[in-house]
Amino acid sequence: MFLFNYIESQKITKQGKREEIYRKYYPEWCIRELGGGNGNWLLTKHSDIIVNGRSCREFVLDYYNKQLLTKNLADKFCQDIENGNIQLQDIDNYYNSFNNF
Repeated sequence: MFLFNYIESQKITKQGKREEIYRKYYPEWCIRELGGGNGNWLLTKHSDIIVNGRSCREFVLDYYNKQLLTKNLADKFCQDIENGNIQLQDIDNYYNSFNNF
């Protein structure tokens, strides 16, 4: 049995000094300045798919040759695992290939 958890992307705006924002939110959030130096910031998080406690975002995007992880793509990925089209060993091999460099 597999445990799937899709996490939607998030977007918030914050106001404050650069140092405060980065100290509090980086690296968990992607931080961009809004409005050219007036202290407003846009913070975003990418969506993710967690399978048995492990993020599979990069694998899913590479496997399906996509740039955005949507709920529909996550559902397709879950179906492909449950149907046996994708094995957990494929995911392990994908991430282990980065450790060989």
